[in-house]
Amino acid sequence: MEIFGTLGPALLTQQKLAALIDAGVTILRINGAHADGAVTRGMIEQVRSLVGERVSIMVDLPTNKVRVANLSEPIVFRPGDRFSIQGFQLNYPPLCSLVRAGDEAIVNNGMNRLEVTRADDGSIEFCADASGQLANNRGLIFSRELHRPGFPYFFPRDLELIEVINDLAVDYVGLSYVRHASDKEEAKRRIRNRGSLIYKIETRVAWENLEKLIVPGEKISIDRGDLAGEIGLLNIPHAQDRIIRFAHRHRVEVYVATQFLASMEHSPIPMVSEVSGLYEMIKLGVSGIQLSEETAVGKYPVEAVRWIRDVERLVEAEGYLATAHLRAAG
Repeated sequence: MEIFGTLGPALLTQQKLAALIDAGVTILRINGAHADGAVTRGMIEQVRSLVGERVSIMVDLPTNKVRVANLSEPIVFRPGDRFSIQGFQLNYPPLCSLVRAGDEAIVNNGMNRLEVTRADDGSIEFCADASGQLANNRGLIFSRELHRPGFPYFFPRDLELIEVINDLAVDYVGLSYVRHASDKEEAKRRIRNRGSLIYKIETRVAWENLEKLIVPGEKISIDRGDLAGEIGLLNIPHAQDRIIRFAHRHRVEVYVATQFLASMEHSPIPMVSEVSGLYEMIKLGVSGIQLSEETAVGKYPVEAVRWIRDVERLVEAEGYLATAHLRAAG
């Protein structure tokens, strides 16, 4: 089973990278939402110079998720507060003309819901439901589908990153917010190594059209955080189970991401519920587990990776992995 460890600047030393790999990381992930083309190129070259071919590299393309940009400081809000975002403070300014009063935006991994109270071609006014803040690079997930024909799949940041991906022959490419077959075709047209592509299932459209969107032999990743924002947190257990079973039936490699060991950002020991969740997920026969903040900014990245491998060994010793693989083959 693959373990994806998300890179953060603090990990870019030979000692720390080697420790992660020794613990069990097989793929180092660079989140393109937080690294432009130049930074990504530098990170890839540094990893390769420090640890060579001991580990594969994945670049996660942010694609067309609308994000906050150009804020001089975070917007802090309390329940009932109203605030406005200008078009130039979004990575896709035309969004202002697509939303309307009454629309709902989910931010901060589902922790806050913002109601649109007014919108015009140049700005959007929101009303907050709870205390929180909105900082640069935070995504806005709207409950109403706004990605109509003409909404580009790749933004300028993606095109920068794709140039780096092709130049440096990156091993894996995560494609965020895949909704339609046309998104996949656009990626195949621009990215040379089609076998590197991992289609992320994190939108309502992808979830509802899974059988038409994904074909045998492809790779998918379930991003439970953004998918929860689209279909509701309560629906995630059923959704991930259905997607994994679909992947087994259709010979599709399936990886799963989001908050497996979130407590280990600050604690050397995971919560009981996290270990139980890992155990049940690995029993299902997934192809890999992705760690995000746990390794990128967490205080105990190596320990988090070790916990995943320990749980995997436990599942394997109990014979569940063999059963899962037989189920996938059958």
